[in-house]
Parts: sequence; C-alpha cells; structure tokens
Amino acid sequence: MKEKIFKNLSLKVLSAVFAIVLWTVIVNVYDPTTSYTFSNVTVQLINTQSITDKNYSYEVVDGGKISVYVSGPKSVVTNIKASDIVATADLSKISAFADYVDINVSVVKDGQVLSDVEATPKTSAVKLKIENRETKTLDIESNVTGEVANGYALYKEQFNPTSIKITGPMSVVDSIDKAVISYDVTGATGNVIGVSDIVIYDKEGNPVQDSAISLTQDTVEYIAFVTKAKTVPVEVKTSGAPAADYIVSDVVLSQNEVTLYGSESDLSSITKITIPSENVNVDGLSADKVFKFSLNNYIDSSVGILSNSRIEVTVKIGKKVSRTFAVNTSLLKVNSLSSSLELKYLSDTFNLVLEGTEETINSFDVNSIEATINFSSYTTAGEESIIVNVKLPTGIIMKNNPTVSVKIVSKSDEKETEKETEKETEKETTTDLGATGGTTQTETDR
Repeated sequence: MKEKIFKNLSLKVLSAVFAIVLWTVIVNVYDPTTSYTFSNVTVQLINTQSITDKNYSYEVVDGGKISVYVSGPKSVVTNIKASDIVATADLSKISAFADYVDINVSVVKDGQVLSDVEATPKTSAVKLKIENRETKTLDIESNVTGEVANGYALYKEQFNPTSIKITGPMSVVDSIDKAVISYDVTGATGNVIGVSDIVIYDKEGNPVQDSAISLTQDTVEYIAFVTKAKTVPVEVKTSGAPAADYIVSDVVLSQNEVTLYGSESDLSSITKITIPSENVNVDGLSADKVFKFSLNNYIDSSVGILSNSRIEVTVKIGKKVSRTFAVNTSLLKVNSLSSSLELKYLSDTFNLVLEGTEETINSFDVNSIEATINFSSYTTAGEESIIVNVKLPTGIIMKNNPTVSVKIVSKSDEKETEKETEKETEKETTTDLGATGGTTQTETDR
C-alpha cells in the first residue's frame, strides 16, 4: 500500500499544483473579484442603555448614515443590496470623556454573515454629543380659540392628565417652558369635550420638535365647562371723615366690573356687587389707603366669579380747599315746568361753594356741570327761590345748597297783558292818525 502511494510521487504533486493553478485561473476568469460602494447605510446604535442607565443622553452629531465599500466575488457582490449591509456602533465600548464610537460593518444575507466578501466603512466612527439626562414636569396649559355664545362663559377646564414629564438632554429640557394643548369653543352653549395633541414650547415661545426628548404621553383629554354668564358693576362707598383739613379726593377700584357665572335664575337677581360703606372707613385718614376684599364675600354661593375675585379699593386723600364759583343760569336744565307757565331768571348767575383737593378744584370746569331745577310742585305764577340740583365729579363736595331766583309767569296772563298793551298802542296810534288826518283834510279843502 505504501509503495502505491509513493509510486510516481513527483508526478502526483505536480498534478495537484497544476490543478490548483488551473482552478485559480478558472475562478478569476469566470468569477472575478469586484467591488461596489453602498451609500446612505444607517448605523445602528447598540447597547444604548450603557449610557442612558447612567442618566446620560446622547445625540448623533455625525456618522449616522455612512457609505460602505464592499469587495468580493462578482457572483456574490452583485446580489448584495443596501439592506444587507449591517453597520453598528456599540455604545458600551465608549470610553470616558470620548465622543466617538467605532463603526463595525458586515454583510448579512439570508441571516448568514458572508465571509467571502470584505466590507469597509468609509466613515470609521460615529460622533456623539453626550449630556446629562434631565426630566422636567410641566403642568398642562391651554390655548383656547374662538368665543362661546353671547351670554355664556368658559368658567373651568379639566385635563387628564394635568401634567406630563419630559426627558432628554439637559440643554434641550432646560430650554422648554410649557406644554400646551389647543381647542376651539366657537359658539359653545355647553361643555366642550375632546382630545388634543401636546405641543412643547421653549422660553422664546417657539415650538420644540426634537427626537432626543420623550414625553410620558402625546395627547391630553380635556373638558371645557361652559355656562351662563353676566357682567355686573362693582360699587364701593366710604364712611367716616378724614382728618381735619383733608378730604377724600377719589376712590379707585382695581376692577370696576366682574363677570359672574351660574344658572340663569340665580344671575337674573344680581344687578351689581356692593361693598358696604362701613367696610371702607376713612375716619382720621391724612394719606391714601388701600383696602383689599374678596368679592366672593358679597355674592351668593350659588354663583361664581369668572374673573379675579380679589379687588383693591384705593381711597385717595388730599388737602382740603374751598372755592366759590359763579354759574351762569343759562347752564340750567329745567324739568317739569307746566306748559302753561313761563320762566324768567331774576339774576344771571348763582353761586356754588365747592370743596376738594387743590388739584381737583383747579381742574374743575364750571361750564361742564350738570345742573337742573325741578318745577313739578309749582303750578301757579309768582316769584320763587328754586333749589338747584348739581351733579359733581368724584372728589368734589358741594358745601352750600345753591338756589336760583325766578319769576314764574302764566302764559295766559302774559297774553292778556300783551293784548292790553297792543290795544293801548292802537288807541294811541288812532288818536295820532285822526289828528293828522284832520289837518290834511283842511288842507285839501283849501
């Protein structure tokens, strides 16, 4: 057996070498080596938890998509597709303070790594931006568009959830200011219910769209409660008297009216909200004072206040001065004078003695006052002294009871007087004409 193996050994070795050479030539001729470059191959990041578990976040700065050079037998390479190229970057292998991770590339066909081809990435590493990972909780805010129906108001909102958590790179999360949902209430006369997407805004008011951040949820369920509403004025009166030589020059409210909501029957009985005068006592004041109230204390619990229920009442105190003004009677408005009577003023002016601060008195325009006289109780002719009713601006007090002297004349008596006067005038005229006519006649006869 041994003799058979070693018989013609040199010839057998030569034949084997020749066969190998021949096979190599055939392979190179009929299945030559070729190469191809695949572009836009996505690099998959693996073992990302090795970073996130340490409360860091990462962002791919460069190398997320690469080109890969593949070489090998033509019969194999020509059947490779871009989806067969597997590029990975193992984040567990990143070193401290490093921001690059090497890229490994292989060709996988039908679940098997092809060993007879060589794949080389033209970009050797992924560049990352690594930051501390931060979580921020934001309350849900709303952006309501449109207006509810006239006579109604949106008085309350309900959200589910009421807040969300945002997680991501510290630089991004720190820039986020609010989480907002939007919905429309145009023409609503009842509750508005729906689901709205959450929009994140930065401190400049710009929407934030960053894949590096995550939200605990993307939508919020909402209910907008709509009911009847009514706007009423707020009335405040003062009691007491300031210190000697001082006066209340003005009473300023932080809001002069409020909007109430509730049932139509409850709202119909409310015409205003009044803060009692005893609650705004100015006794002994020589400087301004601010009184603070909750308007909820002055309304029934069956209704609510839509706007701010807190109100500030500023009582302004100033040094007191007095001045007498002469008012022209032409400014008077006459009320309830019988159509059978006429009025004649016995003087052109009447006096007003006014008191206020120097500022209010100096700025007072006497020609702008509203002054009236009432004749409802006067039915006969004669001379009378009539009380003048004057409406003054806030901060000015009238210290006298102004009156105006008038003569009330009956129109019928006046007409009789006019007739008598006319008759006397005619009689005198006739007498004069008669005398003149006689003279003329005599002259004619001549």
